[in-house]
Amino acid sequence: MNDAVLIQGAYAQVRIREPEGERTLGERISVGGATADVVVPGVEAGGALAIERRKGLWVAAPSSASAATIRFNGRPLTSARDLRRHDVLALGDAQVVVTDVSRTLLRLDVCHLASNATIAPAATLAAVGVNDAGDEDVEIQAPGTLRVPTSIAAAGAAPAAATTRYRPRWLAAAAAIAVALLLVAVVASLLESVPLDIRPNDARVRTPGTLLSIRSGDRLLLLPGRHVVRGERDGYVSAQTDIDVHADGAAVVRLRLAKLPGKLYIDTDGVAAAVSIDGMQAGRAPGVIDVPAGQRTIMLSAPRYVDYITTLPIEGAGARQDLKAVLQPSWGTLKILSSPAGAQVNVDGADDGIAPATVAAPSGVRHIQISAPGRKTWESSVVLKAGETLAIGPVTLGQPDAHLTVRSDPSGADVTVGGTHRGRTPIEVDLPAGISHEVMLNLAGYASWTKPVFADSGRKLTLEARLEPVLARVTVQGDPADAELIIDGAVRGHTPQSLDLPAIEHRIEVRKDGFLAFTGSVTPATGLERIVRYHLLPADRSLALLETAPAITSRTTGYALRLVPSGTFQMGSDRREQGRRPNEGLRQVTLKRPFYLGVMEVTNGEYRKFRAEHASGYIDRHSIDLDNQPVTQVTWDDAVEFCNWLSERDGLPPAYQKHDKTYALSRPVTTGYRLASEAEWEYAARYASPGQMRRFAWGDSLPVPAQVGNIAGAEAGNSLPATLPGYRDDYPVVAPVGKFNPTPLGLHDMSGNVSEWINDYYSSFVDPAPVTDPLGPDEGIQHVVRGASWKSATATELRLAWRDGADGISPALGFRIARYAE
Repeated sequence: MNDAVLIQGAYAQVRIREPEGERTLGERISVGGATADVVVPGVEAGGALAIERRKGLWVAAPSSASAATIRFNGRPLTSARDLRRHDVLALGDAQVVVTDVSRTLLRLDVCHLASNATIAPAATLAAVGVNDAGDEDVEIQAPGTLRVPTSIAAAGAAPAAATTRYRPRWLAAAAAIAVALLLVAVVASLLESVPLDIRPNDARVRTPGTLLSIRSGDRLLLLPGRHVVRGERDGYVSAQTDIDVHADGAAVVRLRLAKLPGKLYIDTDGVAAAVSIDGMQAGRAPGVIDVPAGQRTIMLSAPRYVDYITTLPIEGAGARQDLKAVLQPSWGTLKILSSPAGAQVNVDGADDGIAPATVAAPSGVRHIQISAPGRKTWESSVVLKAGETLAIGPVTLGQPDAHLTVRSDPSGADVTVGGTHRGRTPIEVDLPAGISHEVMLNLAGYASWTKPVFADSGRKLTLEARLEPVLARVTVQGDPADAELIIDGAVRGHTPQSLDLPAIEHRIEVRKDGFLAFTGSVTPATGLERIVRYHLLPADRSLALLETAPAITSRTTGYALRLVPSGTFQMGSDRREQGRRPNEGLRQVTLKRPFYLGVMEVTNGEYRKFRAEHASGYIDRHSIDLDNQPVTQVTWDDAVEFCNWLSERDGLPPAYQKHDKTYALSRPVTTGYRLASEAEWEYAARYASPGQMRRFAWGDSLPVPAQVGNIAGAEAGNSLPATLPGYRDDYPVVAPVGKFNPTPLGLHDMSGNVSEWINDYYSSFVDPAPVTDPLGPDEGIQHVVRGASWKSATATELRLAWRDGADGISPALGFRIARYAE
């Protein structure tokens, strides 16, 4: 323990300076009474304090086996504390002062207060304090009274109680010094260490009115009580505060001294200027300006000069700095002469006197006007440079121009004078006096007009030109005839019609009740007859589409759809209708938005382009899985997913969106492929002619005629529980699509073959209120199924108003698709 310890190539040492001399110990020592590494007076035998190196730090800790009281920087030491320079440990009649500390070296001074003359203070300070709360007092707890140990008091009183026998003079002096040292030791033990944070570090710290204060690095040692702390430094503003020192306080006194402003001497070479510092007005130049220390932006502003801006580092602390500013002029001078003299001078719209004139003006482009009675006004723009004198003239003012006004019928003709374009009629122009000028007017579709004009000085002239049109033949004809003809906004009679029009572009419009208007344009040409042909489409969009796009085909599968015309009908069935079911409520439905409906049901072959693994299966050894048979054994979701797939492949927006595992039509409904609404399906199935609906696929009455569709005929044999008496269709199960006659709209298998999934949710209750383009209930469990199938054997199911609901697959259930036209 008494030898230095080698750690990572360097010795970890404790170097101790004691009254007996200096010595070096290892990285762990004990301080206390007899048997300790460092023995101090006033402590019982054994180590009371342990000092050691832990993980590169020097640590002091009290011994648990000792009852000695140890103070660390004036406060009781109860646990391990890191050691730093100037820390003071007091135990018994001694103090241990840390004089230097590093990772491998700790220097300690051991002072025996019972026998040493004194302990040299680290420094004597005067300070101004600012605590964390500003300039308020900092209270640090301390013992209320000062107690002097009895032994010290007795030692001080000993000389008075001694006998008066003769002593040598040196002995008396030694005794006096010992007493003084004891008193100093007592006072030093009562000093409290107050943390001190001062900026700048070399500021002087004073404590006016305080008997004793010691500054040791970043700490201030003071006796308990109230003190004034003041900080001072040349070139800085002093600061001061009061603090109360007590034993159990932990406040930190912070001192922040602000630099005094610097003195900036500004020389502008006699130009009076306003001075601003960092955008704030600070005085006038030339002269001396107080400027706060730091990086500052200086700006000098003077009338008729460019602002002078610079950035300077200001030293502050009263230091003088010089700034030489050369301001650049921002104005120039115009010297203007005229012939004859005495003309009025105007610069940028301001009256500037009579020529000859000298005018001061801002640099840049200046507009000058010189005028005199009976003379032509002279105008020009010049560029004036800052600090420059620009001479203008002498400017000779000539005779005034003639003033010409030109009008034409029709107006808008291009006017050229002497080959120079001057604008369009009506127009007013000035003409140089004393010569003849040729004026020409040109307008598309009209012959050119020319006239010479002599310009007398100061005279006002007027020209009125009537332009002669250049005509060409235009014929307007088309279907339907007898439509109203409008040309350039004016009604010109009815079609067909031929007209002579000026050879310029004309806007043609043809209108007739019940049809969409036709608009176009035509430009007649001399020697050619222009023919404008039109074809008016019906105003009803569905009728118009019947003419332009009665059918469409999927680009992906070749699936065909036909346009269904708009209309209004009674959906459902009357209560007296034979075979009627309670869920066939009667209501008026109007379908306004044109839509397309599949000509046939979707086949296995078409569906397998979407889902190749699908198989519709067999019934009684009869296949229902042929490519040309309608797809069956599909759910409503399967049908909807096919619609979205086909929309994507054909470049259409999807009609359905999925929310919480449930598909629903997008709102508003897109033009993508979808299942038909219940109203659309029934309207298309029952449509016989405009305004006429029918009850069955063949008409309004029984019996069932031959070959109307694939329904339960005798060929089904015993595979069905019932068949239609006397009916045969040659297909015991599902038939290929399109084998039976279409409806008046050209749709196949709307009754028979397979029933069809519908877009709407199923509800047995039907609201009787009239509706337009209905899409069914917003929610439900089952979806609607419409149309008879190859299993249908009753008149009830063969009626086109028959409806039901389903939520699963069936060999007699498929689908066809629809979409809105626009």
